[in-house]
Amino acid sequence: MKIRELKLYTNKIAEQKHFFETTLGFTVYQEDNDTFWLQLGWTKFYFQRSMEDYKYHYCFLIPANQLLEAMQWLSPKVDIIAAEGDEKVVFFDTWNAHSFYFYDAAGNIAECIVRHDLQNHSNKQFSIGDFLCVNEIGLGTDNISKTNQQLEDSLGTIFWKGDKERFAANGSQEGLFLMPNYLVKETWFPTKILIKPNPLTGIIENEGKSYNVHFTHGEVKAHMEVDVIEAFWNKFQDQNSEHKQVEIPPSYYFCDNQKDADECAELVQEGIKQATTHSLSGLQINEEKLPAIGDLAIVTGWDGSPKAIIKTIKVEIVQFKDVTPEYAFIEGEGDKSLGYWQEVHWAYYTRELSEHNLKPTIDMELVCEYFETIWPKI
Repeated sequence: MKIRELKLYTNKIAEQKHFFETTLGFTVYQEDNDTFWLQLGWTKFYFQRSMEDYKYHYCFLIPANQLLEAMQWLSPKVDIIAAEGDEKVVFFDTWNAHSFYFYDAAGNIAECIVRHDLQNHSNKQFSIGDFLCVNEIGLGTDNISKTNQQLEDSLGTIFWKGDKERFAANGSQEGLFLMPNYLVKETWFPTKILIKPNPLTGIIENEGKSYNVHFTHGEVKAHMEVDVIEAFWNKFQDQNSEHKQVEIPPSYYFCDNQKDADECAELVQEGIKQATTHSLSGLQINEEKLPAIGDLAIVTGWDGSPKAIIKTIKVEIVQFKDVTPEYAFIEGEGDKSLGYWQEVHWAYYTRELSEHNLKPTIDMELVCEYFETIWPKI
C-alpha cells in the first residue's frame, strides 16, 4: 500500500506553510489562500484551512541507514522530542523499525521512521529529497475491528500488526493506517496529544489500483479512482481513431528529480524537447529493451500525472564524445548548448552508474532516441 495523496485540516494554515517552506525548506505549492501542498517522494501532502483545531499523527519514511543523519539534519530546525527518558530514538522490535518525533507548526506529532525490512539504503548524504513518502497516518477509532474491516472491504488492504483492542495497523510497510482505540489508548506516543477521529482525505494505491478515501466521523469511505494514465490514453484514442486498437504504452518521467522531470515534461508538451539519451550500460543493467522506431510512450511529471504522448522516429548509438551541438539543441534542455548537455548528462550518468560501481567515460555508448510529440497537438 502507498499513500499517494493525503490531505489534513488545520486552523493554522499560514503557520504550517511557513514551517514546511521556510523552516524545513520544502518547495511548497499554494493553490489558494486555503490550501497548499508539497511533494514528498511518492506522496502529495496537502494541508487545507479549517475552523477546527485538529491534531494528527503522521510519519515520514526515510532511507533505512539514515535515521541519525535525518535527526542531525532536522535538529537545528525543530526540537526532537525525548520519547523514553532522555532517549530521542525509539526502537520498535516487532516492527524492526527505529524512529524519532517532532511537532509541526500546528501542533501535530510528526515522526521520521526507518523500516529495516525495506532495505532501502542510500549511499548519498541525507537531504530534503530523502523524505520518501508519508508512510503512516493515524485513524483514531473506538472500534479497531470495525475500522480495519472497512479498510479491507473498501481498499483491499490487510491487517498488518497489533491487537484489535488497543492499537493496530492496516496496510504494508510502504504505507500504514494506524488504528488506536482512543477509549483505551488516549494519547499519541510520545506526547499528551489526545487521539480523536479527525477527518482526512487521500488517494491510496493498493495492488496497482487507486482509491479515493475519506475518513469522517470515524467512518472510512472509499471508491476506486479511474487510473489517470488510462484515462489520458482513452482520451487520446477517442480523438485518434487510428490508435483505437493499440494497447496502452509505457509511461515514465525524465531525469531523477522533481525539478528536472517537470521541466522536461513541459518542454515535451511544447515540442521543444525532441530527444532523450540513455546510457547503453544503464539499459542493459536494468534489462530494458532498446527503443525502436514507432514506439509510443506517455511522458509524465514527477508525480506521475500524464503530460504528453511521444513517438520514436529515430534511434542511433554514439559515444559520449561524439554527441554533436545539433543533437544537444534537439534535446532542448537548458540553453540547448553542447556544453550544457555534457555537464548535466555526465552528472546524471555518474549518479545512475554509481549504483552499480561504474563510472561514465567519454567512450561510453549512448542510445540517442529522437521522438515527436503527437498528443496533445502543439
